[in-house]
Amino acid sequence: MNVPGFLVRQFYVAGSLRNAGEGFELRARSAFGDGMLVGIGRLSVDGRPIDRAAVAAFPDDGSSPILAADVSRRRPVRFRRGDAITLRVAGTVLEPGEHHLAVELDELNLGRLRFEISDRLAG
Repeated sequence: MNVPGFLVRQFYVAGSLRNAGEGFELRARSAFGDGMLVGIGRLSVDGRPIDRAAVAAFPDDGSSPILAADVSRRRPVRFRRGDAITLRVAGTVLEPGEHHLAVELDELNLGRLRFEISDRLAG
């Protein structure tokens, strides 16, 4: 299912795209309710694929980082409404300016979700 932009803007934290160390990061917040992430599909930035092994989610509750490559039905990521995470992508430093990210996620009840985000790199 393609997620419309007006819904994406409800969970993507605008202005959170920034370089961090040897990569970049962005923030997301669960605005709609509880759910369970059971897979990470294709990821890209500016049309270039991102290896899932380079992506980790850092929950705000201080629990251990979750590697995107590890997310599955056997190792799901549960989230509650209001939960926030920082997604870090290692090995890709972004140039100043606007960037376009494309993401595919598998949610237990909703299935495959596809969405796109455009944002300007923050300071």
